[in-house]
Amino acid sequence: MKTAAIGTIGVLMLAGALFAQTAASYPVRSGDIFSSEFAGEIIDSFCAENGYHVGVTSGSRNTSKADCTRACVKLGGAQFVLYDPRTKNTYKLDDQRQPEAFAGQKVTVTGAYDAKTDTIRVSKIRTFTEHAL
Repeated sequence: MKTAAIGTIGVLMLAGALFAQTAASYPVRSGDIFSSEFAGEIIDSFCAENGYHVGVTSGSRNTSKADCTRACVKLGGAQFVLYDPRTKNTYKLDDQRQPEAFAGQKVTVTGAYDAKTDTIRVSKIRTFTEHAL
């Protein structure tokens, strides 16, 4: 009897742990705000309109994506945004300090997406790593 009770408790604990892990991988919705992870490239809002870096990288100066992004933000008045090349969506970022370190890089942004303002409230940014299946 004791063994059966301990076994049942163990199964319930395992099921609870699996449920908690599964639930954590889905976006959490509160009204028009979704908490989740978003993948894409940190790019400036000017170049994001075209989906690629236009002026600086194609010119004779041949600068990198990161340099183009930073130049457009500092000199042109653009903002850092997250651009998803798969969906062609551009997301505004409420924090304009964190993205500078990731300019031109593929990243994962953790935060809350506000559908009304089309803005991600940035919690954390990290470089994007593809996981092998």
